[in-house]
Amino acid sequence: MFADACQKAVRYTRPIAISTRQHDGTLRTDVASMIVVNSEGWAITAGHVFDSFVKFQGDDKKMKELEQINLSRQQKAGSPSPEIKIDGSLITNHSFWWGWDGARFNNVYVNRQIDIAIGKIDNFDPSWVKEYPVFADPDKMRLGTSLCRGGYPFISIKPNFNPQSMTFAIPKITESEFYPTDGMLGHTIYRGKSIDGGYDMHYIETSTPGLKGQSGGPIFDSDGLVYGMQTHTDHRELGFHPTAELDGQKYIENQFINIGVGLSTRTLIDIFKSKHVKFDMEGDESGFRIID
Repeated sequence: MFADACQKAVRYTRPIAISTRQHDGTLRTDVASMIVVNSEGWAITAGHVFDSFVKFQGDDKKMKELEQINLSRQQKAGSPSPEIKIDGSLITNHSFWWGWDGARFNNVYVNRQIDIAIGKIDNFDPSWVKEYPVFADPDKMRLGTSLCRGGYPFISIKPNFNPQSMTFAIPKITESEFYPTDGMLGHTIYRGKSIDGGYDMHYIETSTPGLKGQSGGPIFDSDGLVYGMQTHTDHRELGFHPTAELDGQKYIENQFINIGVGLSTRTLIDIFKSKHVKFDMEGDESGFRIID
């Protein structure tokens, strides 16, 4: 059902790799997704993709403050060292990889309340993307529509870090690692206006969960029309509490359903217009129309 639509989505959905190094030397790379919106290089992803960068900025400030405090303290003979030890979990190095080597994400607007980040890829070559997304008319979206979400989950990366150049090295992530999952449009949500920007916050819910790594990826129908951008997964209690047994011990299980949540095209379109980002939108029977 979604084979043709996935073929379209993989062309404009790119992986994001977020690499960090902690003070204790721990290295980590997480993967998310982004949607390249147009040939000018504008792209969107989930706002929480930037959470580790915000932490890095805060941790860097903490370490500089601790360094100044330790420099001001004097060691007294016979006394324990007055030096304040730095928390090993503080992030000392941070790096984004934006789908292509050398690509940078600038003019970035992050709204964590809405959970969106939008920006422009520097030195973007339009030939990198063979097809761009067409966003569904939100007034035509119907409950019960079969949908698919795509992105880059299930990717395990062990990064390398070069202390001389202060850079990370990771294996190449290819389009073959794009992973789709299907579901159904089960509900639409309105969460009021955002504090930053005054946008109406509209979301869609799907009957299946999103996967780690699909955050920032598209949610689309069988024709390839984008209904929203995956943001997170909600875990809803079902009210069932069956009794199970393990190693002779009985315990009560709480039953949940995992529901995918995405930022609706209705809100995406408002943000595109306010940022003067061109995008393609579902039109009449003739196809789609380009919105300036």
